[in-house]
Amino acid sequence: MRSSTRTAALVTGAVVVLLAPVAALRAWSEPADPRISVGAPAPATLLPGDVREPAGRMIANAVWTGLVSYDPGTGAPGNAAAASITSPDRRVWTVRLRPGATFQDGSPVTSRSFTGAWTAVLREGWAGARLFTEVAHVKGARRGAETVAGLKVEDEQTFEVTLDRPLSGFPALLGDPAFFPLPDSVLESRDWAAYGRLPVGNGPFRVASRSSREIVLQRRSGRGRSVVVKAMPDARVQYNAAAAGDLDVATRVPPDRHESMDADFGGRHLAVPGRDVTYLAFPAWEERLASPTVRSALSMAIDRSAVIEGALGHQYSPADSLIAPGIRPGHREGQCRLCVHDSKAAAAALADAGGLSGPLNVWYEANRGDDAWVKAVTDQLREELKLDARPHPVADLRKAGDDHEVDGPFVIHTTAAYPAPVAALAPLLDAGTGFDDAYTTDLVADAERAAAPEEGVIPARLAESAMLRDMPALPLWSAHDHLVWSERVRGVTAGAFTGLRLDRLTVRK
Repeated sequence: MRSSTRTAALVTGAVVVLLAPVAALRAWSEPADPRISVGAPAPATLLPGDVREPAGRMIANAVWTGLVSYDPGTGAPGNAAAASITSPDRRVWTVRLRPGATFQDGSPVTSRSFTGAWTAVLREGWAGARLFTEVAHVKGARRGAETVAGLKVEDEQTFEVTLDRPLSGFPALLGDPAFFPLPDSVLESRDWAAYGRLPVGNGPFRVASRSSREIVLQRRSGRGRSVVVKAMPDARVQYNAAAAGDLDVATRVPPDRHESMDADFGGRHLAVPGRDVTYLAFPAWEERLASPTVRSALSMAIDRSAVIEGALGHQYSPADSLIAPGIRPGHREGQCRLCVHDSKAAAAALADAGGLSGPLNVWYEANRGDDAWVKAVTDQLREELKLDARPHPVADLRKAGDDHEVDGPFVIHTTAAYPAPVAALAPLLDAGTGFDDAYTTDLVADAERAAAPEEGVIPARLAESAMLRDMPALPLWSAHDHLVWSERVRGVTAGAFTGLRLDRLTVRK
């Protein structure tokens, strides 16, 4: 008996010894938290009509399904919640919804879910209101409006939208969170604060919980892993956590790690082209800056890459076009040859134009974060062209332009509202430059009212070529996003108009 007992004990001990490394391996390969983790700054709100930051857009695109969605590879819009979006004249649009769609609380998604939400964006004056008033030009749309004449419900699955002028890109615009639907419960209660903390959408994820530290998103289907968006505003903390395997996806990269991403992560990093561009524009009323040759000289004197690697911390890409690189339809590279730094050509061009005397003030909005790079640019203009270039911050740049106080180049930032070349060009005509060339403005109008979005590409590109010749605004750079991820995660996909696609994330099997 003693021998049998001893043998059993030895066998049991052997099993424990054998199982220990297996358990350790399982603990290493299956972390205590099985959720997919994403680092990002905490969004100010989850109200889709009021989101302002990339993190808010990223989450909104997971919690809601818009009328259209964007292909992350091509940027092209395609119907999602909409069964069809049609118009005989690009001004009056009929939207038909896919039947049977519901919100995550089980309530139906109807025409009023959209028209009521859009009216709320305008009535409450949320960030998305400008898309209705300044981009789509919906009839009767204005901030504070209780009703909007251009929105008409036909039935539970059909509604009509009337614009003040034709816009072929209107369907593409409808993928923005400002156009996402809201359930009847919040449209009736108008308790936006409570809804914004824990919203109910119609998309593939639902917000399971939210705290100051994290937002937990559960897949509505019940299949697949939950995603936790961790509040991590510091790029270095995100990056180090992803490198250590403590975070699955980092949405920010610190400036001094851009050159080492490949060494740190191998192929597990991605640059996502942006949809915004920063320009230096020229006031039409300032005669000494009216010559395209002078403007070209200033453009060639700016070493965009040096500013990006220095003052801008590698977070931008040098501009080679008036159009942001994240706008994929009709994309062309290298359109702005005068954006290439060339000291000798810049000096020769300025000499041919007769020079430029007196102070050259570079005007920009104070307290917007532009101080460092504006100083870098003025330093370059002084060194390259021997100009008396000076940074000139003001509290209200738009008012200074309207009052014709601006006497030098001034900074403008634009963001394309939808993925089409004309969406990047149209804001430049309203940037306060006074530029009103009839040929160019007619081409932009032709692009906006084209019979189909693809037919608007050619007039938009012709307009770009014309603007690059006259140079009412010289493009500097476009922001881009960087993503790095751990060995555990798969399916990292992102686009300029959606950000990181949380619904595509999976883990290694």
